[in-house]
Amino acid sequence: YREINKEPIDVLIKYIDLRDPNLNRKGIHQIEKDYDNEELRYSIRSILKNIPWVRKIFILMPNEKVRYFKRYNLIKSKIIYIKDKDFLGYESSNINAFLYRYWKLQKYNISRNLVIIDDDCFINKKLDKVDFFISENDKIVPLITTSKFIKIDRDIVEKNLKLFEPLAKSSKEEQNDIIFQYSKYLTFHFILNIFNISRGRDIFIPYFTHNAIPINLMDVKEIYDLVYMSKFKYTTLDCPYRHYEYIHFQILYISYTFLKYNRKVKNIPSKFIQINDSISSDHNFFLICINKGAGNFSFLNFNKAKIAMEYLFPQPSPYEIIDNSYLNLSFNVVKTMDKNIKDYETQILHMITKKECFYYGIDIIIFFILIFFKINKYFIKKHIYQYY
Repeated sequence: YREINKEPIDVLIKYIDLRDPNLNRKGIHQIEKDYDNEELRYSIRSILKNIPWVRKIFILMPNEKVRYFKRYNLIKSKIIYIKDKDFLGYESSNINAFLYRYWKLQKYNISRNLVIIDDDCFINKKLDKVDFFISENDKIVPLITTSKFIKIDRDIVEKNLKLFEPLAKSSKEEQNDIIFQYSKYLTFHFILNIFNISRGRDIFIPYFTHNAIPINLMDVKEIYDLVYMSKFKYTTLDCPYRHYEYIHFQILYISYTFLKYNRKVKNIPSKFIQINDSISSDHNFFLICINKGAGNFSFLNFNKAKIAMEYLFPQPSPYEIIDNSYLNLSFNVVKTMDKNIKDYETQILHMITKKECFYYGIDIIIFFILIFFKINKYFIKKHIYQYY
């Protein structure tokens, strides 16, 4: 524990704010999910509250600044901005082009072991460095933080690839569930080939959870090289937009380090919450993600998510610009959230009561049917005995 506690650990967040009037993204396709709902404000609140041992927070973004944070010279002791174009060398909306090149962050003096997190992911309970990293052979390496394993085999993977490929290929969106499913099975197939897993042999791999993930920069370089030398080099690494045919970074990273290095697994309970369920959902998890997902983009859902985030993390960080609207939101949000939770609980209890009544009614009917048949059986037997 002593060695791990001495290890400097940074956090890296990939971010974009399409509401920024100064953001020039001419010719770069955007998706609705990229519109900022100020998730980053709350993500950083959650980091400072629940993993305060983090050395620095790096924000990789195309924007010049975060509009609701103070001037950079006032926050740079804790928060470091890195421009997309400075890092990548060109403009891109392909998240994979960035993820697989994170090993290049060494030139920005980022820690060799770090936690990557999306701006819509939150550390909801206290966690220590030992929840993310472990000491092995005199080295600090990442743990795999998941509570679930899945079985993959070549036949099932190839069957699903055939199913999802035409659907993903014909999709007009850059991001939806079909494309994710196709990418997932494409990555599974890639993993089976890396480790020469023959047909008929099952392997178990940790299940990818969309949340805070500990990584090591040299591990990232290894999987970058694997993809660079494959037929997926352009679609994953070099395409200026998110191609439908890409190797999923988190799935590959977790599976590769588990299978090659036998990395240890730690169960950290996490929850993926769609924004339309953000108020009513159970938040009692260490890691949570409140995600727009596919087809959930609306200002009503954005407001639901804002209420949930403010309820969970009401304490402003010292790096924020505080305005009156937020003071009003903070003042009213607990009442709103409590009312919504009570309404939801009442609705669930009502549903349970109706369901239980239904089943009790069925049980009573069955009970009387059985009694009826037993009585009838007795009289039938008695009648037959008398007859004979």
